[in-house]
Amino acid sequence: MSSDQYYTEKDTFFVDSSESIKIEVIHYPPANIRSNHPPILFIHGLGSAAWVWDNFCRWFSNKGHDCYAMSFRGHGQSTKTPKKGKWWSINDITNDVSAVTDAIIARTDDKPVLVGHSHGGGITSSNTRKILSNTPILVILKALFTLNLYALVGTPELMKRFSFSKAFPDSMAKDIHPKLYKDRFVTVLIELLKPFVDPSKIKCPMIVIGAEEDKIFDLKIIKETADAYGVGFDIIGGAAHRIMLDLTWEDAASVIFNRIQEKVVNKE
Repeated sequence: MSSDQYYTEKDTFFVDSSESIKIEVIHYPPANIRSNHPPILFIHGLGSAAWVWDNFCRWFSNKGHDCYAMSFRGHGQSTKTPKKGKWWSINDITNDVSAVTDAIIARTDDKPVLVGHSHGGGITSSNTRKILSNTPILVILKALFTLNLYALVGTPELMKRFSFSKAFPDSMAKDIHPKLYKDRFVTVLIELLKPFVDPSKIKCPMIVIGAEEDKIFDLKIIKETADAYGVGFDIIGGAAHRIMLDLTWEDAASVIFNRIQEKVVNKE
């Protein structure tokens, strides 16, 4: 389903992060400025940028949320780092998220809800093994020898296999594939081999959402993640890993909206 029916006004600004990096932030102001809904910051995963959240940002801004989508350093219109890019760490990416969060608080005088996808939401070692177990050996070797994660989704066919539902049209996969960033985050790849989030330190309300056809994060991993945070979880039918672009993305948006109402808006 297209997001064209939803509110489309947006603007772009840049936030200073560490290492003199400027982070791209696409802003979608709320359609209803009288809404008491909190702002939302959408955080993409590897290979994407702020653009990947366009469907969600239009949908949520139409519901009255002030929406922001950021691009990690080297991604989208954020500062490119050709010499150092592959050596950035998860800590560097965290600095980017913190800088953008602080900027949103300064603009809105309110703390944003964070919506993270894939490694933007936290990845454990079992997830990385799951990726490798579903990947042809020649593709794995290419990724390792070139130090380039892009090899895992190097063709529209591979991207669809790992990222989208079986019903997702091949033509749409071919349109999306050129937009993917050719990730060279070598340090991040190493860090993904071990847990990098301590759930016991997370005190804010949490929600966990999975996709029925996700070949990377299956039901077992989704359940383990939810159990680690002591929360329930929702599974979106007819969707795979890149849930925000798949055919049933609006179902996922509705679940997130309802959970924010339950855990944030109605708790105030």
